[in-house]
Amino acid sequence: MNPTTEPSKRPACILIVDDERHNRELLEVMLKPEGFLFLSAASGEEALTMISRQPPDLILLDVMMPDMDGYELARKIKAESATKNIPIVMLTALDDRKSKMLGLSAGAADFLTKPVDRAELSVRVRNLLQIKAYGDRLRGALATLESVNEQLDRRTKEIALAQAIADGATARLARLQKITATLSNTVTQDEVADSVLSEAILALECDAGAVVIGIEPGAELKLLRESGSLDPLMRSFNNSEASLSPGPYAETIEKCLPIYLESFEEMVARYPAFGGMSKGKSRGAWIFLPLGIAGQAVGALAFGFTGHRKFTLLDRHFADTVSRYCAQALDRVRLRISAAAALADASDARLLAEHANNAKTVFLRAMSHELRTPLNAISGYTEILELGIRGTVNPEQVKDLGRIKRAASYLLRLINDVLTIARFEGARPLNLISIPVNTMLAEVDGLCALQAKAKGLTLKVELCTTDVAVVADTERFQQILLNLITNATKFTLAGGTIDVTCHEFEGAVRIRVADTGLGIRPVDIERVFEPFVQIDRHLTSATQQGVGLGLSISRELARAMSGDLTLESTEGIGSIFTLTLPLAVDNPAVASLGTPATNGSAPYVPSVTS
Repeated sequence: MNPTTEPSKRPACILIVDDERHNRELLEVMLKPEGFLFLSAASGEEALTMISRQPPDLILLDVMMPDMDGYELARKIKAESATKNIPIVMLTALDDRKSKMLGLSAGAADFLTKPVDRAELSVRVRNLLQIKAYGDRLRGALATLESVNEQLDRRTKEIALAQAIADGATARLARLQKITATLSNTVTQDEVADSVLSEAILALECDAGAVVIGIEPGAELKLLRESGSLDPLMRSFNNSEASLSPGPYAETIEKCLPIYLESFEEMVARYPAFGGMSKGKSRGAWIFLPLGIAGQAVGALAFGFTGHRKFTLLDRHFADTVSRYCAQALDRVRLRISAAAALADASDARLLAEHANNAKTVFLRAMSHELRTPLNAISGYTEILELGIRGTVNPEQVKDLGRIKRAASYLLRLINDVLTIARFEGARPLNLISIPVNTMLAEVDGLCALQAKAKGLTLKVELCTTDVAVVADTERFQQILLNLITNATKFTLAGGTIDVTCHEFEGAVRIRVADTGLGIRPVDIERVFEPFVQIDRHLTSATQQGVGLGLSISRELARAMSGDLTLESTEGIGSIFTLTLPLAVDNPAVASLGTPATNGSAPYVPSVTS
């Protein structure tokens, strides 16, 4: 037979404790055929050390040993929970009843009297090992059962808790949905506060609530709405009592963070200034929540509870969500009021602007007409004097007459610029037709060639490689090109060049006017398109200067014709103006357009300067 212990099927380990070596060896020889493993100890101390390192399955213990006898060793083994279930067989030469009672009292499971019978020893050892194995399995089963029961109890409690949390979350979700639906229909701050307090107090099971706001950030807080009886802490938003400030309102608004006070003692520890409050007349727990808009609190939402309260994660999440909804609703009301006021102001401003614009247009047209008449007379009489019709004119007088003509021409250009602005702001609509680009470039070349030559410049106009057409207004198209070439002529020094090129690009035509002038600083590139802005006026003579409308008018005209006018410039090298207009090929914008309407007069071509 080969005794084993469950569940590992390993051989049983027997510890033999005897102060006589030959006795230990004899016992080992007697039990060796059973296949046991053996440990041997010559004293009680040695036996305890071995047991602590490797507990055996059974102990054969001699009673009569020096220093520590078998009874004392057995008591120590049975006193430890890790070793109390190890069966002990005491071996003794004594056969009296008292000795056996002492052994049984010390915890021995059996007694064998020396000399030991081998067969009896084997049977008793096997029986005790089997009993121990059964006991071990039973204790293991009981431990497993206890563990399962504990797990079941824990799971049952967790399920009950989860169900309670789920029920509470469902109920509060319904409250939040109701609050959201109600707040969406509120139009005043009072309605917002009433809706939030009525629902939140029920959901949080509290006894009092308050909504306080400031008219603007940093302003004194005012009570917007209250529900229930507010204690001194919940009324501490009023800073008239210096001894009670600062308090929770000031902290939650300053930090834009919620404050949860779960007991009166916690409140006093956090805000010692309120230690004089009567505990019996105050709430037992409080919540203070910031009404934050864009990261800044403009007020606070407060709730008070009768007794101390442990705020759960669900409580905190619900309260935080309610405060956000409340703040958003208050902000919507504020924005709605501000928008209504802004619309009213804008309507008044628009009426005033329309009246002012109409008056300006009437004035500009009247002024242009009234100024043109005397200027035409000045120019006409000057030409009569130059021709000598009124008598001989000496060279000095010819120079003076030339100055008069140039000044009159300058004033006429200014009048034309101003009149162009008036006409563009409220004048006739554009007459968009298909215009051949090369024809327009050739015409503009003829108009500008003499002006460029007189200043010592080289003007090169390169026609498009193909006969392309753009969608534009004839008069406005010509006006933009003249403005660009005249502007380049004005700001390019003698000996420079002006190149006009043309090419197609993604359904559009780009016409570039490049000069070798002094260029423009990057900071001024966009400014040249602003009305009444001129860069480097010192580069031109007084009679060449304008009022800074030409480029502004040109860009507005280009964009009105679905195009654009842009500028690239390098200071000290030159500038490139690019006019972009849409191609007329298969363009629906000109599908129903005929020839431009005329009124019998020649197209108006202003001498606009920038």
